[in-house]
Amino acid sequence: MAKMWTAPRVLAVAAVAALSVATVTPAKAADPVTITIWTFGDVIQRNFVQEYKLLHPEITLEIKKSDLDPLNGTNMVTACTAHNGPDIAAVEVSYSGYWRSYPSCFQDLRQMKTSSANANASSVVPASSNIAANLSATSIKKDYLPWRWAQGVGYNDSVIGLPTDVGGLEVAYRTDLFKKAGLPTDRAKVGKLWPTWDKFIAVGKQYLGKLSAKDKKAGKGFIDNSGTIYAAMLNQGTSKYYLNDGTDTGKLIYDKNPAVKKAWDTTVTALQAGIGTRIGQFSSDWNTGMSNGTFATILAPAWMMDYIKAQAPDTKGKWDIADMPGGGGNQGGTQLTIPAAAKHKQEAWDFMAWYLAPAQQLRMFKTYGLFPSTPSLYTDPSLVGFKDPFFNNAPVGKIYASGIVKLKPIFEGKLERAIDTAFGAGLSRVAAKKMTSAKSWAQVMADLKKVVSN
Repeated sequence: MAKMWTAPRVLAVAAVAALSVATVTPAKAADPVTITIWTFGDVIQRNFVQEYKLLHPEITLEIKKSDLDPLNGTNMVTACTAHNGPDIAAVEVSYSGYWRSYPSCFQDLRQMKTSSANANASSVVPASSNIAANLSATSIKKDYLPWRWAQGVGYNDSVIGLPTDVGGLEVAYRTDLFKKAGLPTDRAKVGKLWPTWDKFIAVGKQYLGKLSAKDKKAGKGFIDNSGTIYAAMLNQGTSKYYLNDGTDTGKLIYDKNPAVKKAWDTTVTALQAGIGTRIGQFSSDWNTGMSNGTFATILAPAWMMDYIKAQAPDTKGKWDIADMPGGGGNQGGTQLTIPAAAKHKQEAWDFMAWYLAPAQQLRMFKTYGLFPSTPSLYTDPSLVGFKDPFFNNAPVGKIYASGIVKLKPIFEGKLERAIDTAFGAGLSRVAAKKMTSAKSWAQVMADLKKVVSN
């Protein structure tokens, strides 16, 4: 759930609240407890917070949002050192390798068990949303994708976090713009246009060839930002910056892994071909571009669907979802953790076990597009058969599920975020034409030598 934005979903909240009021019998009165949660983006969905409040009126969830890097960096480091902080903290996968190196900063979730109070907070519809008593991390491990679960396991084998969603990656495209450019609009035919990334770039060039001189001058392009290709390609492989050599920390291979250089070179090719706009993702211009047709494609994790709906409501029916070049993809994902200094560990565990259970993850997908990390749902008719009218009734459940099952585990090392940042800065220099690809690559290698030596 690595969204870096907040979109009001008043109608959805109202609908859930109305349903819950009619169907929930509050649990027996208990002493009031306030659970503090440090998070970012929309990892914690507020309509589910309201539902949990109806289930447990004695619990108040106090949510503090921050940007990702300060939260998972300075803030959590300070909290662990000072032995204070929240009851729950969200850790994004790019920081998972770092925090797995410091398991003492967290409660070992194998030692926690859901309380009977959680189990007895029943009379809610659907009944499958109830959580049984005495559930520990060990007993629910089977419910989650193994590679997503592993991202929350400390190097001493303690379980420090539970997986939220999987940021399955596919291509969102504008059917009206494709039709105008003479490209097919049927999602199956569109996916066949780009079995490889080289083909994707070729289609981008074809699209550009159909733009008017006025549109080109206005900065319109095929993809919103060509730089997104880099991470998409890397996440389709089996390794990135580290080799899983059987040790806790892994072996650094960012300078030797051919997959890294291939992703770099392919992204540079796309940048030099000019198939993307120069608009930064999650900027105001990017939001506007979704509505006015500034770009025709976005490499879209499942959670991006709700963002597009919120930012470009008037484009309903003009978007569709097609397969990714290379097959499958992933962007983002988070673990919910309980810091070692948490004051309300039991209440925090009860909430996490409920919030991330398969029943809630299914409902989150249908409401917000957050694709479940619980594979038992991947064959569930209610997920596989789920179609989204905003995206031209695309069978988004089936599309994202088929892409996610193709993914292989990738070892995330301690310096993952810092290395990603260095490569991103290098590609930005190439995009801005401040450096050639070769010189910028050399600069990245020099910068990373300083990073890994610290």
